[in-house]
Amino acid sequence: MGIISFINVFKKASLFLLKCQEQVLTMRLNLFLNKNKKHLKNQSKGCSVVVNVKIEEKKTQLNNEIKSILKCNKNDSSLLIDYIIKHKTKVYKLSNAKKNLELVGEEPGLIPAYSGLKAFIFNFVIFKKISFKSDAMFILDDKEIDIYYLIHQFHKWYYMKHDFPGFDAKSQNLLKQVNNGNEDAIIQKLKPDDIICLQDAIARDVESISFVEQYARETAGSKKALDKIKNGLGASI
Repeated sequence: MGIISFINVFKKASLFLLKCQEQVLTMRLNLFLNKNKKHLKNQSKGCSVVVNVKIEEKKTQLNNEIKSILKCNKNDSSLLIDYIIKHKTKVYKLSNAKKNLELVGEEPGLIPAYSGLKAFIFNFVIFKKISFKSDAMFILDDKEIDIYYLIHQFHKWYYMKHDFPGFDAKSQNLLKQVNNGNEDAIIQKLKPDDIICLQDAIARDVESISFVEQYARETAGSKKALDKIKNGLGASI
C-alpha cells in the first residue's frame, strides 16, 4: 500500500472516529449539562492543544535523532542492524523470509510482540519451537537488504522504542486487515477504541514512509529509490 492509500485510509478512520466520539460525548454531556459545562470545554481544548504540540515536538526530535544515527552509520544496512541488536532487539536473517512470514500473516521487517495463540503459531512456524510469547524483533531475508526499506523499518522501530502507540499486536493486526482491502466495511464494524488503535498504526506507517521519502531527497536523491517509496514500500523492494 502506497503513502496515498495510507493517507486515504487514515482520513476515513479519523472521520469515523469523530462520529463515534460525537455520539459518546453527547451522552456524557447530557449528564453534565448544567454542571461546569464551560469549564470542561475550555479545559479539554487547552489540554488537547498542549498534548498535540508536545507530540509534534517529540516527532521532530526523534526524526533528527534518526538522521544523526543514519549519518553516523553511513547509511549502511549492516551497521544499522548492529545498532538495533546493541539496543536489545533481536534480528534474524532467514532464507525465504518473505515466503515463510506470509504463512503467519507477516512480512520481513519489524515484527511486533505477540502473546497467546498468535505467538504460539508464529513461534511454531518460524522457529519450530513451542511458546505462547514472542518479543518484538526484526526478521529479514538473508540476501542483500535494500537500505531504504530498512530505514523505513528502523524508523518504526525507533518510534516503538520511544513508546509511541500503534505497535502493539492489536493495532498491527487491525492495520493488516485494512491493508488486505475492504477497509470501509472493516472500519464501520470497529469500536471507538479499535479505531484509535488503527489510527495509531496507520499514523506510524505514514510517518515512516514520509520520513524515508524526505530523507532520500535530502541525501542521495535517488530517482529509483523515490519511485519505490512512492509506489509503496514492501519487502520485495
